Amino acid sequence: MDLGQNHRMGRLARLVALPLMAGLAYCLVATATVRLTGSHEAIPAIWSANAVLLAILLLRPRNEARAILLCGVTANGIAVLTSGGGAAEAFLFPVANGIELLIAMVGLRAKGLGRGALSEPVAIGRLLLWPGLLAPAASATIGGLSAWYLFGHPLLSSVGRWYVSNALGLLILTPFLFALMGGQAGRSLRGMSWRRRAELAALLLFTAMVACYVFLWARYPLLFLVIMPLMLVTFRTGWLSSQIALGIVALIGGSVTAAGHGPIAAQTDNANLQTYGIQIYLAAMLLVQMPIAAVLTAHRQLVRKLRESEQSLRLLASRSPILLLAFDLRGRCERVVGTNEVLAGRTPAELIGASFAGISEEGQYVLARAHDAALDDISQSHVAEFRIVKGHDGWIEAMFRANFDEAGRCVGTIATLHDVTARKNQALALSRSAATDSLTGLLNRAGFRARLDHALLSAAPGALSIALIDVDRFKLINDNSGHQAGDIVLQEIARRIAGEVRASDAVGRLGGDEFVILLTTPDWTTVQEICNRIVQVVGSEPIMLPSGQRLRTAISCGVARYSAGTGPDEFLNEADLALYEAKRAGRNRVVAA
Repeated sequence: MDLGQNHRMGRLARLVALPLMAGLAYCLVATATVRLTGSHEAIPAIWSANAVLLAILLLRPRNEARAILLCGVTANGIAVLTSGGGAAEAFLFPVANGIELLIAMVGLRAKGLGRGALSEPVAIGRLLLWPGLLAPAASATIGGLSAWYLFGHPLLSSVGRWYVSNALGLLILTPFLFALMGGQAGRSLRGMSWRRRAELAALLLFTAMVACYVFLWARYPLLFLVIMPLMLVTFRTGWLSSQIALGIVALIGGSVTAAGHGPIAAQTDNANLQTYGIQIYLAAMLLVQMPIAAVLTAHRQLVRKLRESEQSLRLLASRSPILLLAFDLRGRCERVVGTNEVLAGRTPAELIGASFAGISEEGQYVLARAHDAALDDISQSHVAEFRIVKGHDGWIEAMFRANFDEAGRCVGTIATLHDVTARKNQALALSRSAATDSLTGLLNRAGFRARLDHALLSAAPGALSIALIDVDRFKLINDNSGHQAGDIVLQEIARRIAGEVRASDAVGRLGGDEFVILLTTPDWTTVQEICNRIVQVVGSEPIMLPSGQRLRTAISCGVARYSAGTGPDEFLNEADLALYEAKRAGRNRVVAA
């Protein structure tokens, strides 16, 4: 036999074994329930066998459902026969239960059920509609009619008891068995700490003890006491555990009542009324417990998702150069998420409760303005940009937006801070590049003109002077020594000029061999001294070329003083006229306009 045949035989064996095992389980549970009820003619308070088979049907693939359902129905008939029933009821009762299982399975599967889904609170509507209403209603019609026809039971009573019995069995046991067989219950238990497991065991034991006291030992009808441990289990350990607790109460209460004991049996000797009583009691417990368990589980899931979201946000923020700050309406920091590198390594504890001044002394005013703007205009984001010097020299950008609570009320602002030092430096470098002469490193024509325009905005008469400089006979240098030598000469002259002015002055190259200086001193004598010194420094030492040649150079300079109402072009023109006079007078000199 080859490997392919072995595989097919193994698969066939599994396909046969599972339905047989499901049928055996159904037969055992059904037989035990009938024996516990005391007669094959009586309708038990809770029919639990269908819950076992429904859980298996929901967990297995659709192509296996037919075989499992057939084995379950057959096992139901065998259980009836072995419990003393006749052929008619061994046929009719399984048919009723089979129809119930088919409707419940189809209805739940139509909702795209996944593993563990029945144990989630969102499944309550599905459970109440299909296993709780439609499926048992269909089987109760057939089962009740059969009981009326075969045993002479009252029709409405038979239909009602069958319906409640099967509905309770499906609603109480199916979610738990589904989670148990699907592995969710095991995963949930493994995920608990030993302390939580001990607490769960203690609460379930407490539930069993209270149920035993209420149904076996209490002298007075104290059925309401059972709600206390059920709620404790629900609040402390969740949805699945609450199903187990209710199952314990159903087992104890149903068994004691079926035996003719307990507070419900004490009210009447009528077995039918006793069955009704325990069914109504368990239905009431179920309807009280299910919505509470659903709300609590949904709340736990929401908290878990929020915690996971918080952890993801913190992880993302910790690995990104971003700091998230939440401020209240007064501008106090309430929450911090993200890297502390943005604000020079300060910890979240240092920032919580801090004002804008505590966040950044340098940026407190722009932060406060952006915060107020975000509160005034809640539809837009508002940006604050500031420079920090303490800790490290850099730039921070903060983007503020209004923050709202669940009720839609504005409770403050949220700001994202990130370090934009690299971007600012790049922008400054580009700005400098656009305003800088590439050969000499001085301001170019556009850069100098921008500096001059800005200075003239607030200049007083006589506070500024412009010196225009031209290299004497520069064309001969280019013609005799080459353009490379000419560039070296221009670079050296630029260095010598820049070395003779102050930091507040501006030096630029307008093009070719023409230089310009903006002198920011009102002392006209000092201005002329600076210009004369520049002419002397440039001509005092020859310039050494790479070839070893030494070139002596000279410059001519024309200087003009600012007067009220003079525009930048007129100002430059006055200096240019003075330069023309210096050249005409013999070069290598300074002429003041």
